[in-house]
This record gives sequence, C-alpha cells and structure tokens, in this order.
Amino acid sequence: MHCVLSSHRNFEAGTQVVMMWKLKIAEGNDPYLYSTNNFVGRQIWEYDPNGGTPEEHEAFNAARQEWRRNRMIKGYRCSADLFTRIQLKKESRIDVLSIPAVRVGEKEEMEYESATIAVKKGVRLQRAIQASDGHWPAEHTGPMFFTPLLIIALHVSGAINKVLTSEHKKEMIRYIYNHQNDDGGWGFYMEGHSTMIGSALNYVGLRLLGQGPDDGNDAVSRGRLWILDHGGATGIPSWGKVYLSTFGSQLWDCALITEVIITSGMVEEYGDSLKKANFYIKESQIKENFSGDFKSMYRHFNKGGWTFSDQDHAFIVSDCTAQAVKALLLLSEMPTEISGEKVDVERLYEAVNVMLYMQSPLSGGFGCWEPPIPQPYLQTLNPSDVFADIVIEQEHVECTATIMEALVAFKRLHPGYREKEIEISLEKALHFLEQRQWPDGSWYGYWGICFLYGTSFALGGLVAAGKTYENSEAVRKGVNFLLSIQNEEGGWGESLESCPSMKYIPLEGNKTNLVQTSWAMLGLMHGGQAERDPEPLHKAAKLLINAQMEDGDFPQQEITMVFMKNCMLHYAQYRNAFPLWALAEYRKRVWPSKCLIK
Repeated sequence: MHCVLSSHRNFEAGTQVVMMWKLKIAEGNDPYLYSTNNFVGRQIWEYDPNGGTPEEHEAFNAARQEWRRNRMIKGYRCSADLFTRIQLKKESRIDVLSIPAVRVGEKEEMEYESATIAVKKGVRLQRAIQASDGHWPAEHTGPMFFTPLLIIALHVSGAINKVLTSEHKKEMIRYIYNHQNDDGGWGFYMEGHSTMIGSALNYVGLRLLGQGPDDGNDAVSRGRLWILDHGGATGIPSWGKVYLSTFGSQLWDCALITEVIITSGMVEEYGDSLKKANFYIKESQIKENFSGDFKSMYRHFNKGGWTFSDQDHAFIVSDCTAQAVKALLLLSEMPTEISGEKVDVERLYEAVNVMLYMQSPLSGGFGCWEPPIPQPYLQTLNPSDVFADIVIEQEHVECTATIMEALVAFKRLHPGYREKEIEISLEKALHFLEQRQWPDGSWYGYWGICFLYGTSFALGGLVAAGKTYENSEAVRKGVNFLLSIQNEEGGWGESLESCPSMKYIPLEGNKTNLVQTSWAMLGLMHGGQAERDPEPLHKAAKLLINAQMEDGDFPQQEITMVFMKNCMLHYAQYRNAFPLWALAEYRKRVWPSKCLIK
C-alpha cells in the first residue's frame, strides 16, 4: 500500500507531526498477505512510533514541506517519493553526494566530461535506491479513485479497522486533502480539474475514515459544497460504483532501469545492481498457466510472460514481457560476475511465444493484455463515461515498438527458434507503425503524454527493424516532427490535454518537462541525430545536466503518463530513469570512441 506522506494546509495545519514510516520489501508475516513467489516485489509501509533519529525526523518533515512548496508555487502535484528514497539511500550506504553536480553555462559547449559526471551520478543514485530483492520501489499513482474505492470496499466488508491502522488512516486522509483542488472538489486524476467521480468518491472516503462534516479547516465542507453545487452525488458516472484493484510498476521499472544502467557503460559503478535486477526479473516471470480449464473461462495462456508488477499479479502485459526480455538478453551478454546467472533459454522461448501471440494477424500491431480484436464497432457498447476504448483490446504503438526491439535482439542471439515466424511478425509490425504515423510525422502515444511518448517509441521500433533516416520516410518525418516542436531553451514539454484531444498541445508557456525532453532526445538519437547534427541534442542535454540535483536525482515536475486517453498516471521513477537514459545514450553517441567499454 502506497501513501503519499506529505503535509497540506488542510491537515493538521501549523503543526510539525513526526511520523516514522519504514518500507518493508519482500516480507510477509501477515495473515492478510499471500504470495506465489515468496513476496518478491511486494512493498508494505509499516509505521514505527519509536523509529528514526532526530535527523531523519527533520528530513521527513522537510520532504513534506518540499511537496507543499512544489504544489503551491509550481503547481506540481506528483509525489517525489522522498520518504522511500531517504530510507533506501541510507540502507544502501552508497555515497551519492561525493561527486559534485555539474553546471554548464549558457554559452559553454557541451563536453564529454560533463556528460560523464552527470551519468555517473545518475547510475550511482539508481544503485542507492534499488531494493534488496532487485527491483526499484516507486509510487505508481495518478488516478484519484483508487484510494476511496479501497476505503469503501473495506467499509462494506467490515474490515476497515482490521486492515487499516490509525496511522494508515491518518496518511490516507492526508493524501486526499493534499490533492483537493482549490475549488473544493477533486479531479479524476491528481492534476485534473474537479469532477463528480473524483469529488464524490474522495468526500465519501474522508467521511468513512472518520472525518467530520467540517474537519480539515473546512476542507470537508468545501468538498460537500462543490458536490451540491454541481448537481449532487447522483451525477457520479457508473464507474464510480465499481472497485478497481491497484498495482505497482515494479517489473516495468526494473527492466527499464536495467537497460538504462547497461546503456551507461559505467561498469565501475554497477556494483551488484545488475545481479539483483537479474534475480528480480527472472523471479517475476509467470512460470505456469492459470489452473484448470482456463480457456473455457475465456482466459488466454500467460506462461512465459511478465506482468506490470510482480508474479503474484498474474495478468501479463505484452510490452512488460518485451522489456523484460530485452533486459535479460543484455544481461546474458555480460560476464556473470557482473550480471549474475544467465536466464534459461527455455524461459526466453516461452516469452517469445507470448509476444508472437499478442500480434494482430490483420494490422500487424500488438495488443497490451491480449491479442487485438478486429471489431472496433464493439467500442460503441462502452458502458463507461470516463474511460475510452475499454470494450475490446486494440493495437498500441508503444507495445508494438518494444516487442519489435525484443524480437530483433532475441533473433540475433538465438537464431533458429521460430525464426521465420519472427521475420514475418517484424514485417507486419513495421507496416503497422508506418501506417499509424500521423501526417505531421508523429505517433499518438496511448500510455504516455502523448505524441512525444509515442514518437520516441515508434522511432525505436522502426530503427530496430532496419529503418534509418536515410532509407525511411517515416523515420525522417518522425525526426522532423520532434525538431519542429523543440522549444527555445532546447527542451520539450507536452500538455496532458493532448491525450483526450488527440492533437499535440505544448505545456502552458511552452515550458520544458525533463522526462518528456528525454523521450524526444531518445527518439532523435534513434533517428541518427547525434551523427547528423548534434546541436539540438547539446541544447537538451545541457538542460538535463543543469537540472540534476546534488544526489544525482532530478526534480519532480508535471505528470507524464496516461491510460485510456482520459486518466493520467504518475511513475515516480521516470524523473530520474529517463533523463539518465537520455544522457547515457547521448554520451555514447556523441563521443563513441571515448565510451568504449574496456
């Protein structure tokens, strides 16, 4: 269970409340917990009333105040996961401050040494915030209906006081108050305008947690007034009555960060991080299909795939499977003393079976959770008035591109297994990406905001399949799209409004978002920009390096992810993973002779 542990003017205003929380990793010892995999990847917050030193108490309160300042001054709502990182950095005993941060002046040229220091600091931070079981713990939030629906379910089942301690209730109350909008309501997601589904559910959640009608410095009464002024709670959409289970991004983050660290080429900084990540990825693969006659229950096979979070989650995701395969293949090419025991090739075969199964034989694109169903008219039966495209599975640019990269890498290292089928699959996937490109050269991203995300992934898939700036119009158009929207200071930033509107909209004031800038850099480098004209990359890299913090991290900014077009998601790891990836790739491509691994 994740709680955003920060302070808000509406909760215990004017007080400094010291609460020591500890994140337990891969531990059970609870009658309400069950695991098929010895709890690998499981994250549990535990409150210790006597825990922590005075210095740690001060750091916790400083973290709360920093979140409040970011919200009040900059308008950023996303948690920076500072409590988690304070704990993990302490437990790792890795010194993340010994190397001073680099700053590059406006008129200074980018140099190899500056990029090297920034990447080294980033890799060292990743080691410091890795959990003991190999994954990277991070908050995965955004929607404002997960928490209240859990509270309602616990209340209806009569288990709310058995499952939630008083301290957990207190932090859930804090979380809901933290994300209340100035008009008194709550959004569908944490950076959204007030909606009835967000307002009614969170108001009910507060009351069930014991908040009175006028508690929270009148925050509760302001929430009630918003609901009444907008027609009352009867106007809540139908999905406001349905409970949705939550899950984390453990596997996805772990596989992605593994590739990021390897891209850095800084073997001297790896430590045991890759061995731990290797363990987590292998342990998280689904080893068996669902029990019983699962096909008669309209379930697909899942043996060989990976989920978004851990093995216990059980429901596989195509691009998570692909990213895990990419990571394991990279690890398999490294000495075992660095990366650990290589994956059993039979496990890779099973993963390839999953990926090939997820492809549409008609369009060539890949679905996310199951093979696409070529009957789009069924979407007209969508019973939800808040989510789009939920009736049937469809093809996705990001899933298709990631699977293409994984299949190409697998075919190179393990020729012979379903080789002809892989070649045909890649041809169809390539055609799909080319057909899905928009007239301006972009691709619509379904899981990230939005055209920057989709275009970055699509270019990676095209290049993996052998396309280049020189031989592919699609690559040239994609590169030119990214160059055309680079802002004056050298960065990129896209508004979440691009997702529902399905047209590119920059951030207000054409601001820079560091994560989205990293996506654009990666897309451009896929398209050969570093070799052709690195100047746009120099400008962007300078922004990233100058934004890097003393411990190697990067500041938390706007929310950057999305699902079902209308609901935004927050991946706390992205703010340091993608800038590090972009800088590592930039350093390797701009100064290739200096980055050779000895």
